[in-house]
Amino acid sequence: MRVPVSWLRSLCDPGWDSHRLATELAMTGTEVERVAAAGAPSPDGFVVGLVKEVSEHPDAERLRVCTVAVGDGERTIVCGAPNVAAGQLVPVALPGAVLPGGVELKQAKLRGVTSDGMILSEAELEIGDDAGGIAVLAEDGAAPGTPLADVLAVSEEVLELEVTSNRSDCLAVYGVAREVHAISEAPLAPPPWSEDAEATGEGSAGELASVRIETASELCPRFTARVFTDVEIGPSPLWLKARLSAAGQRPINNVVDITNYVMLLTGQPLHAFDLDEVPGGELIVRNAGEGERMTTLDGVERSFDSDAVLVCDRDGPSGVAGIMGGQRSEVSEKTTRVLLEVATWNGVNILRTSRKLALRSEASARFEKQLHPALTLRAQRVASRLLVELCGARLVPGTIDEGAGEPEPRRVGLRVPRVTQLIGMEIDGETCRSRLERLGFEVTR
Repeated sequence: MRVPVSWLRSLCDPGWDSHRLATELAMTGTEVERVAAAGAPSPDGFVVGLVKEVSEHPDAERLRVCTVAVGDGERTIVCGAPNVAAGQLVPVALPGAVLPGGVELKQAKLRGVTSDGMILSEAELEIGDDAGGIAVLAEDGAAPGTPLADVLAVSEEVLELEVTSNRSDCLAVYGVAREVHAISEAPLAPPPWSEDAEATGEGSAGELASVRIETASELCPRFTARVFTDVEIGPSPLWLKARLSAAGQRPINNVVDITNYVMLLTGQPLHAFDLDEVPGGELIVRNAGEGERMTTLDGVERSFDSDAVLVCDRDGPSGVAGIMGGQRSEVSEKTTRVLLEVATWNGVNILRTSRKLALRSEASARFEKQLHPALTLRAQRVASRLLVELCGARLVPGTIDEGAGEPEPRRVGLRVPRVTQLIGMEIDGETCRSRLERLGFEVTR
């Protein structure tokens, strides 16, 4: 599990540097393998720039000469990107900045014109694959000269965690933030699922889609689905790409990126279907037929035995439950309606199927540790808000919710003398209560 430190600090910030964060987590049971780096070695020399003027280079057809405000005045920067235009807020590296990869930027003369800096692309920032044009920052009020690190994680430290099988909560950035809160008593941000999106779409989810569970209830304890219309597929904002890249995920498009982001934040995997590619809007959860085949999102045709659980439509399999979706109903640039699946699967079954297929994913790594059914609606709420905000989507009223739902909360007795006997040091009852409550438990005496 890769946890970008800036993301962690946005949820709980005790004021510690990354190495102390790693030490404190390791000393309380969350093993940190190392503190890694993503992006530039240092944020120094990276600022927000405002493109004031763009003109053609006098001696190079494909180059443009830009006048860019960077806070301490205006600089001339030669740029070859076809999308550069006056009025844009852009990421700028000044001479002396060290780019990702370790190259120090210097003032340069390009075909007779001195370039006093560099306007950066997503690929040069290592937050995306687009190297053909410059990255354009959102118009969020950042003034020219603002350190780029204030609006974008240009230089990121990352905690690489080795999460044990009994701590699936630490496969979520918010779960790790809760650990830091319990250790340090620093304030914890409110749960990201505390608010839901407003349902402004027409009709109801039940009119547009349905779910039928044909497998044993213990293999699919809960399956939820929501419907979104008027979805606009496009690139994600730079802040989202930066967080995903630092966490080890490759940005794809805004809908897919949202599902990955919410999985990393909450620990609950999600899957988005193009609703128009699901015949009749019906999803069917069933065991595979012996030798049944389908092509997964990685382009490989796979064969299943009857232990595997598949998510199907009326025409056949469209995903391997809890492991990977299929190609047939994946979200594409043509998608305008999305069916968002958030389900709970049997951990042992997911682990067994994953091993048989030699196919392990970020989703299966979480499901095999047995997730709680309550996580499904938490993830639906977070994803719904982001789909509305970043994709212009309209949430259709209603949530399809099939299965056994949420089990009753478990009550566990904790005897303080037994705690002392087990760990060899005395911890009073008030300390036990305080630590447990900071971890999210309800405690009665």
